[in-house]
Amino acid sequence: MNWASITLYLITIGVIVLCFWIVRPFLAGVTWAVVLAIVTEPVRRWFATGLKNPSLASTVTLIVVSLILVVPSLMVMLSAGNHLLLLLHSVQSAPEEQNLREFVASHPRLNDALKYVMNNVDVDAATEKAAGAVAGHVGSLLSKSIDAVTQLVVMLFLLFFLYRDKEAALEMTRRLIPLRADETRYLMTRVESAVRALVLGRFFVAALQGLLAGIGFGLLGVGAATLLGALTMLFALIPAVGAFVVWLPVVAYLFAIHHWVQALILLGFGALIISTLDNVLYPILVGTRLQLHSAPIFLSMLGGVVLFGVSGLILGPIIFSAAETLLLIWRKRGQMEAESAA
Repeated sequence: MNWASITLYLITIGVIVLCFWIVRPFLAGVTWAVVLAIVTEPVRRWFATGLKNPSLASTVTLIVVSLILVVPSLMVMLSAGNHLLLLLHSVQSAPEEQNLREFVASHPRLNDALKYVMNNVDVDAATEKAAGAVAGHVGSLLSKSIDAVTQLVVMLFLLFFLYRDKEAALEMTRRLIPLRADETRYLMTRVESAVRALVLGRFFVAALQGLLAGIGFGLLGVGAATLLGALTMLFALIPAVGAFVVWLPVVAYLFAIHHWVQALILLGFGALIISTLDNVLYPILVGTRLQLHSAPIFLSMLGGVVLFGVSGLILGPIIFSAAETLLLIWRKRGQMEAESAA
């Protein structure tokens, strides 16, 4: 290899790295656009069959997919907000307030701690300090909100073009990958299968967690069991958060109103069943489709989150699957060369 080839090689690597750093701020939007394009391909194909205009079919598909994803989530969140207001009103009512007073009075240490706080803490100064802390985080919260909206816009923008220009994008990808046609087809098939397994597996496990949580809430007599089950599913879709964000506060509430038996049952059911499903069932379901062991899948998800953020939940296992596929391609090439030499 001469110096000209080496220089071209290094320049190419440098330009690719720069392209990655340019796209990196929008990595979440790009990742989820590609994921949704793969998972919702049957929906796009169905609309493309009836609507001959590719742009019209892509627009209708984008609207339908957006409504399916956004509208139910907004409805659940609004319903949760209304139930939270009702809960606050009920806590302020005489029977619930009396239960809370009895709970505090029956725990001398908690009662003494509250009295110490009231006697030794300047409430006005603490309020001003808390208000200052909240004001200091408003900018950060606003920045994160703007970033979330930006990622959503990028995702929807790219998703439209992935729907409309899917074949052109695939053809360009095939040309850029330095593999034979059959090897490129095998690699892309494995990656597509990995994406479907990861996303559909996540939704299946989250739906099962929400269903079990809703049944548990209903059997224990917890109000709004259906809503709490739906919230459990939504939070279970976010592994960094998890289903415990829903059932654990319910346990605390049951303890606070002296429903000891229900609280203990829900604590055990939530810790041993609801939250454990995510760690046990998901790697097993996904591993059969990815053709990877549960251990590397678990490590790839953790490492992916550390490296790429939430998008790493998808990118980590996909990179592991692509690496295994490329190693298999190299092994097959070696076997073919050995057979030819023999």
